[in-house]
Amino acid sequence: MDDAFGQIIIIIILTAVNAFFAAAEMAIVSINKNTLQNLVDEGNEKAVRLQKILKEPTSFLSTIQVGITLGGFFMSSSTATNVSLGIGEWLIGMGVPFGRTIEIFLITLVLTFLSIVFGEMVPKRIALQNAEKVALFSVNGISRIQKVFKPFVKLISISTTTVLKVTGFHQDSIEERVSEEEIKSMIKVGQEQGLFNIEGEDMLISIFDFDDKSAYEIMTPRTEVYDIDYDEFDRTDIQEILKTGYSRIPVYKDSNDNIIGTLYIKDIFVNYSKYDFEKIVIDEIIKEPYFIPESKKIDMLLTELQTSKNHIAIVIDEYGGFSGIVTIEDIIEEIVGDIDDEYDYTLIPIKKIGHNHYIVDGSLDLDEINDTLDIKLESENYETISGLFIELLGFIPDEDEKEIYETRQGNVLMKSIDIGDKRIQRLEIILKETDYDDKNKKETENKKDED
Repeated sequence: MDDAFGQIIIIIILTAVNAFFAAAEMAIVSINKNTLQNLVDEGNEKAVRLQKILKEPTSFLSTIQVGITLGGFFMSSSTATNVSLGIGEWLIGMGVPFGRTIEIFLITLVLTFLSIVFGEMVPKRIALQNAEKVALFSVNGISRIQKVFKPFVKLISISTTTVLKVTGFHQDSIEERVSEEEIKSMIKVGQEQGLFNIEGEDMLISIFDFDDKSAYEIMTPRTEVYDIDYDEFDRTDIQEILKTGYSRIPVYKDSNDNIIGTLYIKDIFVNYSKYDFEKIVIDEIIKEPYFIPESKKIDMLLTELQTSKNHIAIVIDEYGGFSGIVTIEDIIEEIVGDIDDEYDYTLIPIKKIGHNHYIVDGSLDLDEINDTLDIKLESENYETISGLFIELLGFIPDEDEKEIYETRQGNVLMKSIDIGDKRIQRLEIILKETDYDDKNKKETENKKDED
């Protein structure tokens, strides 16, 4: 009876040892590095010791592994061979061969289960939820055990490092590396747990995508840019400009591809305070344009605009032609979302007006329409739905004509609604169901294949 009680005590002690090492390992590798640094800055001695341990991950992990391995070894070997439940004798009495061997196997199986539950999973779960407390609690014990096991740990560390070098890995590969996707995942989890709202999540995610976007992706295309002719600038133009609500306007000469400057509305008012509108000379108020290529990354562009004290950039395509404009507001909106002022108006780019029946903005990208409506419109030469419509039609409709043009690709029927500036400004899209004859034909073909 005393032997059995003693063996139970040994099992409990060895399980506790295993639990200590398992919890220490999970807590130390899970502790937040910023929190740890704050504790170090406050002069916490345990935090200083813990930070020192983390600087030598191979030595630390080797110590943990030695402790867990030895604890498990002594529990499974010593206890299993000394604990007897009488099952072996009973099996032998029943004429079952290898009765004692079967008993040892069953005892080992039970001990393994207890070791996994109470020596591994439970302590690790507790450590994961209380990483800081468990790590600081266990650091002194781990430090002392490191000193006791130092020769053996040193041998294991050298062997591990050698194997890593031979296989092409390095010591710093063990250190924690946080990828962009992992941070995005943590942000999403934070939003789900209520740390910040959905707008905060969108803003943080936008910051990571910020340096990947080019000026071409966010610019206002030339077809939607309000610009003025240098040679025709007069009082009438000024009155029209003031009605638009725009604060900065590109100025061209001869053709839209030849942008020669940018007109700031505030300069018109400054000059008006000195003269009347008729005496304003455009050469005195236009500013030198700030040209950028379509490929310019918007994070670099924002810095350049701030440094040069410009608020608008003229985007030029690979052939030197005018492609569009990008303002500081456009760039900031990529992070914080749309910023509407009193002059902005809301246009629904894709409006559903019936079953499989939509009104769409002609400037929408084909990819956006395909994703939204789950269709497959394609064009080799154009990126917008307006461009595809003109490509299929074969000519550019005259905006003075009141005729409604229509064309089709696959099961998508497109009709013109508004035409202007040599493009289709709004279209009507109708998604046709698959014809009954086509369905019947497919069913017949399927039956033939089955036969």
